[in-house]
Amino acid sequence: MVPSRAAALATCLALCWSSLTGAQYSSRLEDNGGHFRSANIYWEVVSNNTVKFTIESAWRRDYGSAYWKGSGADGLSVTGDLIFLNGRQWPIVSYGDTSMTSGDFVQLEVLAYSITNNWIFGRSILYHTYPSPNNQGLPWLVSFTGCCKLSEINNLIQQDAPWSVETNVDLLRYKQSPRLASMHLYSLPDASLPPPATKSVDFFIPGYHRNSQIQVNVSVAPDVLQDSPTNMTIATEGYGKVLVTFSEITYEESARNGKFYSIKVNGSTSDGIFVQADFLIRIQLNPLISMPKIAFGHTFLSNLPAGPNVSVFCQSAINQTCKYSPLSVGSMSGLQDPVHFWPDSSYHGYVGFLVNYTIIAQAPIISDRILFNVVGLPDFAQLTVTSGNNPAEMTTLWQPCAGQAGRFVICYEAASSNGNVSTPECVDVVVHNDTPPVFGPSTDADGDFDIQTVNLTQNVIVTMGATKFYTVHAYDMNCLDDIQINIDSPLPPGASAGESTRVSSIYGCQQQPNNHSLARTIQWLAPYNYGGYSTLICFAVSDACGGCNCAGVVDTQVQCVNFTVMKCKFSVSVEHEINEIAHIYSTSWLQIWKLNPTILHPDYILFKGQKLDIGRLLQVGPNDSLFAISQRYGASMQLLLELNRDINLTSSLTVGQDLCVLPDSCLGQAASIYAGVSEYRKYQCHDPGFNTDGVIFSSLDLCKLQCGGSGSCSSVSVWS
Repeated sequence: MVPSRAAALATCLALCWSSLTGAQYSSRLEDNGGHFRSANIYWEVVSNNTVKFTIESAWRRDYGSAYWKGSGADGLSVTGDLIFLNGRQWPIVSYGDTSMTSGDFVQLEVLAYSITNNWIFGRSILYHTYPSPNNQGLPWLVSFTGCCKLSEINNLIQQDAPWSVETNVDLLRYKQSPRLASMHLYSLPDASLPPPATKSVDFFIPGYHRNSQIQVNVSVAPDVLQDSPTNMTIATEGYGKVLVTFSEITYEESARNGKFYSIKVNGSTSDGIFVQADFLIRIQLNPLISMPKIAFGHTFLSNLPAGPNVSVFCQSAINQTCKYSPLSVGSMSGLQDPVHFWPDSSYHGYVGFLVNYTIIAQAPIISDRILFNVVGLPDFAQLTVTSGNNPAEMTTLWQPCAGQAGRFVICYEAASSNGNVSTPECVDVVVHNDTPPVFGPSTDADGDFDIQTVNLTQNVIVTMGATKFYTVHAYDMNCLDDIQINIDSPLPPGASAGESTRVSSIYGCQQQPNNHSLARTIQWLAPYNYGGYSTLICFAVSDACGGCNCAGVVDTQVQCVNFTVMKCKFSVSVEHEINEIAHIYSTSWLQIWKLNPTILHPDYILFKGQKLDIGRLLQVGPNDSLFAISQRYGASMQLLLELNRDINLTSSLTVGQDLCVLPDSCLGQAASIYAGVSEYRKYQCHDPGFNTDGVIFSSLDLCKLQCGGSGSCSSVSVWS
């Protein structure tokens, strides 16, 4: 995958460039021993064919070069300094299209340093515009080369060997390269098996792409396999796991003697776009008494449904730094598994909302002081000052800003004051664009009765006399978001909306006091004369846009629900007698009793929630008019309008339309226009196996309401 010709070409270019520039630049080509420790390279498109290259690299801090000086108390580079890279061979970035950037232009911004372990780590940013998106159908091959690697590296055929780190660029396939989340040095524990047993240690170099759907395969670069000594093999497994196998590491070859091993890996997509990382490992003898350990402390990453938690290591080893006492830790243990590093878990954040977690560490020697080294920290992320000496903790605080959706892998190591370093651990965070809130199922209740769960597309049937409680629920998958439910339309007369209240999240969110899951209730007692009334009530749920200049999006979802008051039905709200109901509708108790044959005696007290027929549903026939119906049934026009809120004096009746009529035998016509025979349209439930099967209801709405969920209603004629 990685042609060796590229490194040779880059070396040739460096030598040619040096000879051409002559004495003017000779002072910058300095031979003060190996100084290169590690580098990785990645890129992204900034516009058209212009590419931004990022090289993260680490170097020997005390390299004896005038261009290596800095603002530290010892005259060497510290965080914030800018230095020019040079060496025995001039560092070269070759872009693959015959252009290159020499050491005169490769500038390193120092991001971290260690006096104890003698290194500086920094970042170089370079921009290059290509003449075309690719090289005649093939990717452009880019290399960063120079000399020399550290002299203390064990597994190189040549001491003070040159380095080469490569990537390739095809702008028709990707707008950014994959990445390798690599530290510049990995301290690995020596296995406890005695020789000649074979020992194996492993660690992870996460390979990833900002587009979290793109898989990145990590493999050992071919030249590493060629240069490894016979007693060591290096292989990779899934998820960037690097497996180092060896028979024995002597004191002379170990970290205690300042010795290292060099490894280079490729991170590649399935179609061959790759990046490289060249870094060091060292083997720590007696790790149990020398190496610090690192673990999660607590986290507010939003996909952890049980909220803040601690790792097993935190519980057992250094619970004095945990956010919970051992008792509370034990009480939480059944709620969820401990949080995990790469590759066991991917945690999810959202643009504009806080990602917040704490890393803790402890060294075996209590007198040691612990600090942390971090790579892969995204722009705008911040680290708190290390709290405590040993154990110690540090918190990462990050509100992803606009354009920062995607995958980020942030790696941490703990370094003790005596120079020992933990094996690094990485946190995999997938940042999503802020999600819109959604409505969930609603609760529909008539007073304390007929409580059911419905969706917002269903028609809400209201019964006169019964207080309707209709509760909408809204949720946001982003557990750190705040939502609000508003009423987006006028309410019917007498209706009111309560305040929003918090409810349990359907997404398992636990963090408070965020209003990520709310409910709001409409309360309405439909007046006795509102039969047939229909209205739309619209609910709007909106979320917040978060921080970082409102990097998230304010999303609003609106859902309108139709409320219809049943005709000819009245629900008893308190204990009543029939004559009290009759008085409300200006009729006699005999009429109400006749309309409700299930009431066995007119003096029985009606119970709360009991539904009564207060009229009969009449289906409008041809040539019917309000006046004709009023005359025929002895019902006043005023009463007809009160019982049928959906009509007025100027309304045109349609054939088949349902009207509620309350006949008065004293005032009605002696014979109907149908020669004494009237047809009433009612509705029969078909729901085999249920007690409502075959029951006839006075209206289609009532039939649908009472008939089982799998039942159906059909129109039937009843003659009288």
